[in-house]
Amino acid sequence: MERTTSGAGRCTAGSPAPKADRMALLAEIAAFVREHGDILARYHLHSMEDLNRIEQECWRLHDEACSRGACGTAGELVELEYLVGRAKEMKAKRMEGERGPG
Repeated sequence: MERTTSGAGRCTAGSPAPKADRMALLAEIAAFVREHGDILARYHLHSMEDLNRIEQECWRLHDEACSRGACGTAGELVELEYLVGRAKEMKAKRMEGERGPG
C-alpha cells in the first residue's frame, strides 16, 4: 500500500484516549523509533521488504496515535517515515548499481 500523503499531512485527530492508553502508545512509539532511528546507516543490511515493513509499521503507529487523539506526539514517526523513504531510495540505487549497465 503506497501512501501519497506523508506524516502530519494525513493526520485526523480522534477523540483523546485515556492517559494510560496514550502513555503505552508513546512508549511503543519511542521504542520503535529507537530501534530504527539509525536506518540510514544500516539500510544496506535490510531487504526492500524489511524497509517496506518498517514503513508500514510507522504508518500504523502514526494512525494509532491520531486515532487516540495523540497526533502531536507522532512527530518522531514522521521523521522516521522520511528516513525510511530515503533508505528505500538508497537501497534501490544500490541494487541498480549492483546490476550494472544493461
